[in-house]
Amino acid sequence: MSKKRKKKKILFVISTLTGGGAERTLCNITCGLPDDVMADILINYETEQDYPHKGNVISLGMPKRKKFSLGYQFVTVIRRYIRLRQLKAQGGYDACISFMDSANIANVLSGKKHCKVILSERINLSSCTSAGYRYIVGPLAKLLYPRANYMVSLSKGVEADLIENYNLPKKCAVTIYNGYSIDTIQKKAQEPSAIEIEKDKFYFISVGRLCEQKGQWHLIKAFREVVKKHPQSRLIICGKGPYLPMLEQMAQKYGLSDYVIFAGFQKNPYAIAAKCNVFVFPSNYEGFGSAMIENMACGLPVISTDYRSGAREILAPDTDFRMQQLETIERAEYGILVPVCKSSIEMSGEENEPEENLLANAMNILIEEEQTYNQYKELSLKRAKEFSIERTVEKWLSL
Repeated sequence: MSKKRKKKKILFVISTLTGGGAERTLCNITCGLPDDVMADILINYETEQDYPHKGNVISLGMPKRKKFSLGYQFVTVIRRYIRLRQLKAQGGYDACISFMDSANIANVLSGKKHCKVILSERINLSSCTSAGYRYIVGPLAKLLYPRANYMVSLSKGVEADLIENYNLPKKCAVTIYNGYSIDTIQKKAQEPSAIEIEKDKFYFISVGRLCEQKGQWHLIKAFREVVKKHPQSRLIICGKGPYLPMLEQMAQKYGLSDYVIFAGFQKNPYAIAAKCNVFVFPSNYEGFGSAMIENMACGLPVISTDYRSGAREILAPDTDFRMQQLETIERAEYGILVPVCKSSIEMSGEENEPEENLLANAMNILIEEEQTYNQYKELSLKRAKEFSIERTVEKWLSL
């Protein structure tokens, strides 16, 4: 009589299960795990959970963070380290998989004696210019990340950045693209929209945290030029974050209050997206670009800045991922790429920078060229299906 196969057990580590792309990715992975794989998820504090997930949730019991502070991060790392040492010694895990930098650091520090240590890096670290990343996270990553069994990057660009700038051995480096339940996204897209969509208007939509990384102020300035030529156009911005007051002031200042809709965080942005016309992603940097794939799954043509890293890998997969569009509009295989804009929101002047005008021109193209619009609409859905959650989970389990 054959022995029953031992169930696999994985411990995931992340700050919360609400809000961002990394949180959604982790939840998608747990939902895609086969029945013979058990999962625990260690988070900082009890909070609402925005995404469906599978597994037992364990809380560190930290107070809910209202804003970033170095002290809070330090205490979190210490508590995580202590709890992870206990869990790894007693939990019988095959692997501990952490998402985002503070969780990665605690995962490495707590050791790999009892299970494999697998880290997940979501962004190009060398693109992060804040003091915290430059003087704390970056040096710690260079020191600690090479100690892991594997470092999983969500794009080839992120992997190259870690190898070239953070001493990551090539044997530890793996790229696994985010996976998506395309069927689930499309089912949710059929639900009623939380935003009223007028049939005689042309809607652009952008989804992401309202912060420096995502560059929504560039989109508002570009959209100002689009409205001059196409007053029937509208822009929906889904997300929450510290830049909301400044973005609202900017829209009001440019006379766009009736044209730009700040929709806040949406648990089901797909229902809104499915009734819009074009998805625009103005990011300054990313690790991949989950929101882009999700909106492509809703059948939306895409305009994106050629940020580091991921946009080119998604929209122009047959080109060198190290390339970057710096000068003009690129009609790529699966969408339109434009140069990354340059100015910060604080330094953004009255006049548009050249890159913002190129973004505006790309938006006008998809309003004016019906054949181009229909072509990219069809190709978006085709490309999105290549990022299925089943393929992604299989690759994670192979580690």
